[in-house]
Amino acid sequence: MLQRDVVLSLFIRDNIQVERNASRSSRGAEKINNLYRTEVGSHRGRPVGNLDATLNGIWWILCTGSIWNQLPERYGKWNSVWRCFRRWCGSGMWGWILQNLTEQHSDYEIALMLDGSHIKAHQDASRSPLDSEQQKLGKTKGGRNTKLSAVVNLAGRAVSLVLVPGNEHDSVSAIETLPKNLKAKFVLADKAYDANRIRSHIESAGGFCVIPPKANRKETISYDKEIGRLRRIVENFFCRIKSYRRVATRYEQLP
Repeated sequence: MLQRDVVLSLFIRDNIQVERNASRSSRGAEKINNLYRTEVGSHRGRPVGNLDATLNGIWWILCTGSIWNQLPERYGKWNSVWRCFRRWCGSGMWGWILQNLTEQHSDYEIALMLDGSHIKAHQDASRSPLDSEQQKLGKTKGGRNTKLSAVVNLAGRAVSLVLVPGNEHDSVSAIETLPKNLKAKFVLADKAYDANRIRSHIESAGGFCVIPPKANRKETISYDKEIGRLRRIVENFFCRIKSYRRVATRYEQLP
């Protein structure tokens, strides 16, 4: 399984929680069910019997960081849930569902927030025969880790993500992390993203950069502090998502 699929799955769970807290309803879970049946209906094979229990079982493992054979019986047989998760990772279903959920809430994308956070690598994540660059593992003062770069909309929902080695600077993967069809009017980030190529990319798409300039900049660049305060949304997002054990610590060998 890939670390990217683990993060995508937990991003979807976070989307459901955000919508549930906002509307006090379970419409988010219903959307997941509908999207799943639409995607699976186009493929052969027997669909999952109890989808809610299977999804909750997967998220229980990813949130607690437990091993699969310790899955509580109320979620079904652990090996059945594990096979479902592995099959969905291979089919790219998690990314497809997150993309559809994002499109359903495109009205919140008038402003996007960009930031990154480190994922500490467990010793099991270093056992792959691939080199560190392919594994997206970098050596830092705190040991090996991976960096998660994410874009969040005004509602606090994840829009896109990229995994890079932990010793890579935030600005290197910024353009790759931003959506390809960037339509946001404002893009917010911290000083680490103050680079001419990033500003040019955002402005060429019709957006306005809300990025504080670095102290050593020769040219004067305006910065709207009032709009910049909205960057707390992406900080709060990482605070939530890092409470999930499989995001706080990387166990998967492949990115």
